[in-house]
Amino acid sequence: MLHSLPALLNELEHKIMAAEDPVPLLNSVRWAEVIDWPRTPEDAARLKRKLEGIKFLIQGLQAPLRATLMRMNEGACYAKQGGPNLPPSISLRFQRSV
Repeated sequence: MLHSLPALLNELEHKIMAAEDPVPLLNSVRWAEVIDWPRTPEDAARLKRKLEGIKFLIQGLQAPLRATLMRMNEGACYAKQGGPNLPPSISLRFQRSV
C-alpha cells in the first residue's frame, strides 16, 4: 500500500491531536513505499515545519508526565539528555499487552 508522505503526516498529526494511538498507523506504513517526498527546497521547508509542529505536540503531551515524575522525586535535578531522575518506585520496563 502506497502512502503519500504529506498525507501520512497529516493523519499522524490528526491522531495525536485527537488523543488516539498513532502506533497502528505507523506500523501499517511500508516506509520503502512512501511516495511524494519533497522535490523543491520550499517543499522540504514546508515538510520540516510540519514535522516541527508534530514534535511540539508530542512534547506537549509529555509535559504532564515529566511534571509528575519530577513531583514524585522532590529535589531531583534533570539527568542526562534532559530527562528527570526517576524515583526507585518507577520501572523503565514497558510491557506490551496482547
